[in-house]
Amino acid sequence: MKRLLEKITRKMLLRVTSDHVSTSVSDNQIYPQVCIEASNNYRIFNNFRRDLIYNEILEHVSEELGKKYLEFVANDPEVLAALEKFKANDDYGNPRIYSYRDVGEISPTTLRYIKVLVDLKKHFGKLDRLSICEIGVGYGGQCRIINAHYRPSEYYLVDIAPVLSLAQRYIDNYPLDSVLLYKTLNELNYNNYDLLVSNYAFTELRRSVQDVYLEKVILRSKRGYITYNEMTPSEFNSYRARELIEIIPESIVLKEEPLTHPKNCLIVWGQDA
Repeated sequence: MKRLLEKITRKMLLRVTSDHVSTSVSDNQIYPQVCIEASNNYRIFNNFRRDLIYNEILEHVSEELGKKYLEFVANDPEVLAALEKFKANDDYGNPRIYSYRDVGEISPTTLRYIKVLVDLKKHFGKLDRLSICEIGVGYGGQCRIINAHYRPSEYYLVDIAPVLSLAQRYIDNYPLDSVLLYKTLNELNYNNYDLLVSNYAFTELRRSVQDVYLEKVILRSKRGYITYNEMTPSEFNSYRARELIEIIPESIVLKEEPLTHPKNCLIVWGQDA
């Protein structure tokens, strides 16, 4: 019955918002509506990570893919030893968790966030006292993982307003040392950052929106880590990887490991020598 009701709700929202011009793949008015409801309703918040509509955008990492992420995390003994504190990411939203050998129960999405942390540490060293800007923040899981292991001075979370509302509802459950700033694109000043992070989100935007992010954030960031994918419709005219490395000084393309789609890759710059 719940699945049927969610399907009906999705169809109704699609009908109501058919004239909406999306700025990104996730800006479809269905996902943002779920974020608003979860941020305003305690009962919905308690289960938002199992919501079928929400899962179309986030929290859909499979058990098997989580295992592959764990294999990469295991290559960093320091991060692996801190796994228990990372598991606290799963205390809210009722995610699907699985039991993994030697580490116990954890969400595969949380394992993905930890794997990104391992990548950031590998490429940039310690993240303490850095000013970090994340484009496309989900429910704030990556932010919480980074702040559970390091102490950035500032952490900017940038997304559309409904998503930021849910992220703040989620992250407010955790005491963090860094200053968090929740901003929409239009609320951002032209600023300089020590590190830019974007997992898929930036590459799912229309080119016109990407141009603003490039000017306001990306080209002003000393370091950067973008997980690149190609899933936008042709009318978005989104930048391709080869174009981005020509635009972003000293950026390079690296393999996405594990590879989740044939065209996926990482775009990285400002690596430690």
